Amino acid sequence: MMLGVGRREEHLVVGLAALAAIRVFLFAAAFPFFSPIDEHRHVDMAIKYSRGYLPRPDSAAYEPETATFLGMYGTPEYHLRPWQREAGAAPPAWKRRADAMLEKIEGSRAFLARRRNLEVYQPPFHYALTGAWFNLGRWFGLEGGRLLYWLRGLNVLMIFALVLTAHKFLREAFPTNAFVRLGVPVLLTVFPQDAFYYVTQDALSPLLFAGGFFTVLRLAQSPGSSSGPYIAAGLLTSAAMLTKYTNLGLLVVCALCTTHALVHRPEGRTLRGEAGHWLWLWLMISVPLAGWWVRNHLVLGDWLGTSFKLDGMGWGTKPFAELWDHPLFTPSGLAVFVTDLIPRFWRGQLAWYRTTLSWSGADLFYIASTGVFLLGAALGLRRSGRGAGRLLEGMSWAALLSSVACLAGLSLMFVYGEKTDPSEARPYFSHGRLISGVLVPALVLYLRGIQVATSRLPARAGPAAAWICLGLVVGVVVISEVALSRDVFLSGYNWYHLP
Repeated sequence: MMLGVGRREEHLVVGLAALAAIRVFLFAAAFPFFSPIDEHRHVDMAIKYSRGYLPRPDSAAYEPETATFLGMYGTPEYHLRPWQREAGAAPPAWKRRADAMLEKIEGSRAFLARRRNLEVYQPPFHYALTGAWFNLGRWFGLEGGRLLYWLRGLNVLMIFALVLTAHKFLREAFPTNAFVRLGVPVLLTVFPQDAFYYVTQDALSPLLFAGGFFTVLRLAQSPGSSSGPYIAAGLLTSAAMLTKYTNLGLLVVCALCTTHALVHRPEGRTLRGEAGHWLWLWLMISVPLAGWWVRNHLVLGDWLGTSFKLDGMGWGTKPFAELWDHPLFTPSGLAVFVTDLIPRFWRGQLAWYRTTLSWSGADLFYIASTGVFLLGAALGLRRSGRGAGRLLEGMSWAALLSSVACLAGLSLMFVYGEKTDPSEARPYFSHGRLISGVLVPALVLYLRGIQVATSRLPARAGPAAAWICLGLVVGVVVISEVALSRDVFLSGYNWYHLP
């Protein structure tokens, strides 16, 4: 048991993790398949990897089983026009006559036969994991719609593990700061990012990123005596990168922690000896990444495996000289990018009847509170002293800023189409889910900002005000998410209505 952490607190955090898992289960079960955030592609990749798939030039066609799932369980409700909401969607295929059900499935097969899965050459870790999870569901005897929702069920385990992981490391960094080490699990329990509600790599990134982030941070603060922890940190980092390349911020943190450890090595440890330990971390990062990239080059002729997706999206790359013409370099363009990114980071971007599940009041709250509290965290960094807490805050800033910079860089790189997202008219990669990996470091800074903002109150009033403020955030999140998702829970296509 760590200093300042009692058994009661440990039980509380386990309860919060269980509550987070229940919430994700309820919402993941409520949203019908297939969400418009490429869920049919991600499910198809899970099916491919469940059969031992490895990328090759002729492997982009959809699996026949994917077409059956799409026809049988896919809802039109995501794509119908808003004025069609009152009439509602036609009954699911499983409630129709046998001939009508077969016609629906055949229509899906014809639809997918004309298309290629743009995810086939993307990083493999998440897809390999979901493929194994898919096979486990089959082993348990699941099939049809219940097997599809089993795939989403993996997200339930991820959020449970994320809450426990965050608290495990935060209690070491903040043994006397109960507000941060408990506030992060509280916010994770209710955090409304909808990437946890469907099949996507973005649901795995927060757990892998947090595991790598905290492990390497612990090594920078207290160097290990064996190579094991460095190997573990390196493997977690490579797994995060081989899940989503936008987890690049974790590489930045690894580089900074390596530098910090070499410069501030303990007395009696030589530079050569310390560098030898950190070499293990970088080998575990670079070998899996290099292996994947070299294979891509040899088999596909494309190091990163992204050209196929870019071509399918209809995006072209910009010449270097044209990068500086982007509206991000204007105050108005930067404002659009930031005010799009912050709400999407909080709530995601699912739409229902082609209407984004958002409330302008909640979005304004997310933007304003994030701006104010991150500013407070930046000001508080100057007086946070030394030790694990200060290093954690500094690396949290490095992770967050480098992740946002990654999206900004992607915004600059491409020429977008008229109807894509990003588009020619709105060329901003402001999809917050793409940097969901930085979720825990971002929440640490958000909560530190609340503490700084309330620290000038009288001694007893300050901590109470901080908890009241956190309660207000939780209230806004819960009320807005429940109100926005009410119609989704009534859908006849979701898990609650399966035969």
